[in-house]
Amino acid sequence: MTKKKTNEIDKIHDKIFKKAFGNVENTRGFLYKILPIEIKDRLDFKSLKIDTTNYVSTEFKEGFSDIVVKTKMKSAAGNKKVHIYFLLEHKSESEGKVKTFFQILKYMVFVWEKDIAAKKPLRVIIPIVFYHGKEKWDVPASFVELFDVDEEVKKFLMDFTYILFDTNTWDFRDSKNREFKDNVFVFTTLSLMKAAFRNDMEAIREIFEFWQKKGFTGNKDMVLFYMAYISKTQKVAPTKLKKILEETKIDGGEMMQTLAQHWIREGKRETEKKWKEKEKKWKEEKREMATRMLFKNYSVNEVMAITGLTEKEIQSLMN
Repeated sequence: MTKKKTNEIDKIHDKIFKKAFGNVENTRGFLYKILPIEIKDRLDFKSLKIDTTNYVSTEFKEGFSDIVVKTKMKSAAGNKKVHIYFLLEHKSESEGKVKTFFQILKYMVFVWEKDIAAKKPLRVIIPIVFYHGKEKWDVPASFVELFDVDEEVKKFLMDFTYILFDTNTWDFRDSKNREFKDNVFVFTTLSLMKAAFRNDMEAIREIFEFWQKKGFTGNKDMVLFYMAYISKTQKVAPTKLKKILEETKIDGGEMMQTLAQHWIREGKRETEKKWKEKEKKWKEEKREMATRMLFKNYSVNEVMAITGLTEKEIQSLMN
């Protein structure tokens, strides 16, 4: 798979992840289910909210957190509450031991630097890695395990751990996960992201049946959103997808027609975006050519004739 194609797929996975867990109710239920009991029992889930503060700097734009959630936690003595932040990192592939930890560490250091500058106590940050890739997740549980030294040396090294949610070890058919079914959005998102790398059409069929049972098919916008994700991550012909929809009592004809219209609109937007990018590139190339010509003492009229730039644009370059 080419790098460009991989990036497009990564964006699709990232979009569905943020669509689901950018919603505070969805994230609240998810955290309640996956957090260790020693953390969960001390959290104030009512005060939980998505932190929309922009921590991302230009330098570290890549590799920063996907979603940050903040709430309050009781101290061990129970006489006060402190703010606690959960960093949700979405991974669709095991990117390597060092890179994963550095992405988390960069975020934490960046936030703590802000705390120091504001003369505030350092924030409590617990990383959560959400992984749904095809390969086995083989990143160590703690940072110190990256260092090949004995235990006597390790005790002097910085260390932190993360909480892992791996869809490879999560089975939506397991009765233990029935609590997830109370939230259609979370259950659907987890199930579809798990099925994304497996071409599991039986799982898709069961999800459609689950929608029918929950009366979710009336939510046309969200059904369309999930259908678009299915069509891009599963190797399935539109006719087969239509058949599965109809077999689960969903109007396949109407749904596929709506989905086709969605694809057309999306295709037009993508085409317009590519043309704008090309126009921008062509403009930049013309400006570079004009600059070289001006250095070689070409007249403004000659530069205009060859590059197609306006006199005003050329004067701007000269200035």
